[in-house]
Amino acid sequence: MRQAFTLIELIIVVMLISLVGFLVFSEAVKQNKRPDTITPLNLKSTIKSSFPYNEDMEFFCIQNCRDCYIAKGSDIMPFKGNINLGSNLEVYKIDRNNQLVKIEDFGRVKDNKICLRYSIYKNGSSSELILSNDSGVYYLPSYFGKPKKLEDLDSAKELWLKEDYNLRDSGNYY
Repeated sequence: MRQAFTLIELIIVVMLISLVGFLVFSEAVKQNKRPDTITPLNLKSTIKSSFPYNEDMEFFCIQNCRDCYIAKGSDIMPFKGNINLGSNLEVYKIDRNNQLVKIEDFGRVKDNKICLRYSIYKNGSSSELILSNDSGVYYLPSYFGKPKKLEDLDSAKELWLKEDYNLRDSGNYY
């Protein structure tokens, strides 16, 4: 008659308990991890990694871009990570006449002026914007390119128009 466990049985039990403990603690660490600091160069990637939803989202900031939120459908959640969009943030786009236009009004939320509104769509594309602050000028592409820091607003405008022209040429995608 058998009175005890074998060494192999004990090793297997210890391994199973260790595996379960690892899975439980790693999930707790993921839930407690704060999102990265948002900067103009990592805006899209940080939002996507902090809020991995497969639907359209909108990132917007109020109070001189110190408080930011994510709107997903009718849900609005505060962004809990650090925000470093620079001081004196200005947002630009190119209009239909290929002119650089400063966006003065993104609207208001609870009587606070929105200083930045950035959309990310479920297909991976996003708002195309040019951001300017005391640290420099940043071009945020609409589709799948990487954001770039540039010398001045004219360089950002040239890059926007060049990428816009490439997207109009449907032959590039066949």
